[in-house]
Amino acid sequence: VLVTEAADDQAVFLASLYSFGVLLAFAAAQLAVLRLRVTEPDLPRPFRAPLAAPLIGAPIAIAILVLALVTHPGARYAGPAWLALGIAVYLLVRRKERSGFLHESPSAELPPGASYKRVLVPMKLGPIGDEMVATAVALAKERGASVHALFVIQVPLEYPLDSAPHHLEQQAEESLDAAVELGEENGVRVERVSVPARSIGSAIVEQAIEHDADLIVLGSSSRWRRQSAFFSPTVDYVLRHARSEVLVVAFPQGVLEDVL
Repeated sequence: VLVTEAADDQAVFLASLYSFGVLLAFAAAQLAVLRLRVTEPDLPRPFRAPLAAPLIGAPIAIAILVLALVTHPGARYAGPAWLALGIAVYLLVRRKERSGFLHESPSAELPPGASYKRVLVPMKLGPIGDEMVATAVALAKERGASVHALFVIQVPLEYPLDSAPHHLEQQAEESLDAAVELGEENGVRVERVSVPARSIGSAIVEQAIEHDADLIVLGSSSRWRRQSAFFSPTVDYVLRHARSEVLVVAFPQGVLEDVL
């Protein structure tokens, strides 16, 4: 019985402490919305909440917070102590960085990889290949970039490198035609690149260098993760040897079961 009562007391204490933090955060968020409406009225907002929401929400959150402080010892004593500890840590960090209490930290700049003008997307037959082309076109459209659609014709060893089987060349042409058409539909310039090679990964890296690509877009199916290798040999090679940024879209199990 004593153990049960002690556990119940701990649960109530933790619940009251949690309520203090949540209610304080809700109240602060509502007040922050009101302050921004006054100090930054012209700030671009993807979503603009009705002003009535914080006008009603802030008093309610504050009232419930006061009620929790009055009725719950955990919120009344431990909550303010927890808040004071957080403020003390915040002040120590600010002092270490030599910035004021309310001084705004400089905004972090986007990494160089976030800016790109030429996207290289290796073509592949199947759902993952189609999805990667669509992803590359969407990224290029967003940034005003161009796309280099690359189809690597993997030539079997029994054929000379410059004499790929006709059906493989035909597959390459059909895939590149589809990529160009998708680009035209979205107002994105898609350049066709078709090369014969023994190794797909090596060909991707070489073509990325030749065309000065800023970004390579690859897809990876869950098949390799089930074989204790997170990426396929092709993706792994490109990640290790590419000079440009590489975007790998890893599809979850059961989605677009294909191999790259």
